[in-house]
Amino acid sequence: MIICSIETSCDETAIAIAEFSGSKKRPALRVLSHIVSSQVKLHAKFGGVVPNLAKREHEKNLVPILLRALTEARFSNSGFQNPNYKQKQKSKIQKLEKILEREQELLKKFKKYIMPLQPPPVDAIAVTEGPGLAPALWVGLNFAKALSALWNKPIVPVNHMAGHLYSALIQKKSDLQPTAYNLQPIAFPAIALLVSGGHTELVLMKSHENFRVVGETLDDAAGEVFDKVARMLGLGYPGGPAISALAEMEIPISNFQITKKFKIQNSKKQLKLPRPMINSKDYNFSFSGLKTAVLYFLQGNPEFLKSKRAKSAVAREFQNAVVDVLISKTIRAANEHRAKTVLLGGGVAANELLRKRLDEFVARDLPHATLRIPRSDLTGDNALMIALAAYFGKKKPMKNLQKVAAYANLRLS
Repeated sequence: MIICSIETSCDETAIAIAEFSGSKKRPALRVLSHIVSSQVKLHAKFGGVVPNLAKREHEKNLVPILLRALTEARFSNSGFQNPNYKQKQKSKIQKLEKILEREQELLKKFKKYIMPLQPPPVDAIAVTEGPGLAPALWVGLNFAKALSALWNKPIVPVNHMAGHLYSALIQKKSDLQPTAYNLQPIAFPAIALLVSGGHTELVLMKSHENFRVVGETLDDAAGEVFDKVARMLGLGYPGGPAISALAEMEIPISNFQITKKFKIQNSKKQLKLPRPMINSKDYNFSFSGLKTAVLYFLQGNPEFLKSKRAKSAVAREFQNAVVDVLISKTIRAANEHRAKTVLLGGGVAANELLRKRLDEFVARDLPHATLRIPRSDLTGDNALMIALAAYFGKKKPMKNLQKVAAYANLRLS
């Protein structure tokens, strides 16, 4: 089965073409193409993602990325003109114009570069339906609908967070086979910790068709708080990598004390941040109070912003606080539900401290469970994870394009 997948939920435009073989219990994966175009630098000057700007960039990037993906996949006819192009143009152009009526730049490129091509040998088109930024989601969905109408292929709508979950299964076979991957199995029940800029949730999986959110953030997501605290410290966007890098600077023990090196005479102020809800009986999270605690500490101790070493202490303690809460809740949930597999996914899964400590705690406290962590280059938004979620998911391919829609607040279920 060959799936062409599209991801435009936020500020990455991504397309992948993946071939699956074998059974779902022991599948093999061949990545024919996997392309991600990031808008991070474009949004950095605004301190966060601007939805309409993201939409515009997706419109600009989708056609060039698809052409590159088809070339990388080495579909022999993808660069040749379809001999029935003129007849097809007459019969389908009105339908395509209707589908892409709100994406005029995309429609123009679609007519010029995509319509003349021979349809590639894909079996289905997978696309993110949510959650995400509605303007960004709709561009990807409408592009997928246009391809579906043109190529006469069904669409598989995919939950973006399911994609992050399944990204943890990808394991490279060997350097001698750069496009071949094994997909590691999941022993059920499983607990997945999904942490990103918009979501922080614990998901119980009883099968590939049975998901249930057992815990989630009540306010800010972990990735969102990383961005906001990074802004307080005068760091760049995105905040996660910036805080992680600053926290790794060599500093004194975690209960950092200001000394004369920071020109504060006779001062012994300790930095200890709260671990919100770490002892609550449920599996929910709350990071808004932690963000506020950092703000109040910096307002009361402005000297901590005058030295990189002092800011490093704040970054380290903040990162420790977030990781402590995430791991504590995950281990407790895994114990209660007798999880045989623990999965980590989402953009924050790139955090080295989180990866290291989760590995240590699962080995110590869950000796009968297996940990699945995604490769660092697959923690961010990408289309390969969307192809995986489409392959394993319960949604069947759809040909009725009117039923395909964007759901900005879509939940895993």
